[in-house]
Amino acid sequence: MRSRTIVLTLALLGASGGAYAQNVEPPPTSCWAVAIKGQVRVTRIDGTVEKGTLACLGTDQIVLAGTGAIPLDSIRRIDKPRDGIIDGVLKGASIGLVFLIMCGGDCDAGIVARTTLSYAVIGGAIDAAQGNNPTIYRREPASPALGWRVRF
Repeated sequence: MRSRTIVLTLALLGASGGAYAQNVEPPPTSCWAVAIKGQVRVTRIDGTVEKGTLACLGTDQIVLAGTGAIPLDSIRRIDKPRDGIIDGVLKGASIGLVFLIMCGGDCDAGIVARTTLSYAVIGGAIDAAQGNNPTIYRREPASPALGWRVRF
């Protein structure tokens, strides 16, 4: 009985230690990890463009893997580049080639070629029309403002 009480007391002390260790202060402003896959395009205010993998994003800087830290006040926008049109062409052509598989080689080669080419063109056109380049960060330029106030 005595050993059971000691084990229970130690378990309660161990479980409450995690609550004591919790931090209630705000996280540091240095940099937070982001869940953005692939490369991003960083356009600076002077117009230069850098490409790299976004490692972390902070309140005053970003870090590109391999390039290093870039101050946030020198960045105009951060966006992911679009994928190429060839991706849509290949997806469309793969739909056209399904007909070749379905007929087991007994299809007319001309019909299969026209179908594959048609779907490839349609897939490329859909991919070209899609503006799939999300913006991660954008700094709006400071614009002059004019205000009127009427008091009674």
